[in-house]
Amino acid sequence: MARRLLAWEGDLHVAFTGAPSERSVARRLVEAVGSDRCFCLAGETTMRELLVLYCMADVLVTNDSGPAHFAALTPVHTVVLFGPETPARFGTLSPRSTVLYKALDCSPCVTAFNNRLSRCRDNRCMQAISVDEVFEAVCAALGKA
Repeated sequence: MARRLLAWEGDLHVAFTGAPSERSVARRLVEAVGSDRCFCLAGETTMRELLVLYCMADVLVTNDSGPAHFAALTPVHTVVLFGPETPARFGTLSPRSTVLYKALDCSPCVTAFNNRLSRCRDNRCMQAISVDEVFEAVCAALGKA
């Protein structure tokens, strides 16, 4: 996805963020992209710096997690991928948010009713969201659809 975005738009930059425990995975992704316009910030920012980064960014692509909700405090447009949770209950309140959710027959499998525990080991709900869908949502968020 990052390579596709960088090839599509010559002025675009891609940053991978995350917790310190996600730094090595994010660095491998950056290396795989192989562009000086792609860099790793995982484990490198405080919460305040992350919010500043969101204020500077045009689009954030994330799963249903803390960053999706923190971003609602900023002007960044978010593309949020939902799978085991439902956006009806846990979607962000930001009007600048695009939700991608497949609502499979087994979704949502993680709920308050099962103590947020699931036996699912095959995340079909996330795999059903295509790279094309995410790419189109990012393009639309950038006003270039």
